[in-house]
Amino acid sequence: MINLIYGSNGSGKTQKLIDHANNELDNTDGLIVYLDRSNNHRLAVSKQIRFINTSEFGVADAGMLYGMLCGLIAGNYDINRIYIDNITKMIGTSESGAILAILSRIKQLCMMNDMQCYVVLNAEDITEEQLAEYTILK
Repeated sequence: MINLIYGSNGSGKTQKLIDHANNELDNTDGLIVYLDRSNNHRLAVSKQIRFINTSEFGVADAGMLYGMLCGLIAGNYDINRIYIDNITKMIGTSESGAILAILSRIKQLCMMNDMQCYVVLNAEDITEEQLAEYTILK
């Protein structure tokens, strides 16, 4: 299942994502992975959470992000929570079709592997109506 943290720029979405990830440590027996495109929030995320700076691995589009997620899961079946900060910047586009396509692929991946995924999305990039099939956390 995918949960979206959705709102306008500057509304505290990243902090909400970090807080949620840190709080989930007590609520899951599996591993938690936090994906960001820089190291700016590395110290805010608990050291018990696997923090990955996607830019260090050259992730620049949706296909590369999906490949990284598949590799992470293939390498460790104990992952059951994935947090993705600002997916539009990570995949290099705010085009709604591209966003919906990668969300759909991630949703399938989560369902196949019994995982939860939390994704930060800016309201400026896509409308809430386009996201009707996802759980939106504001």
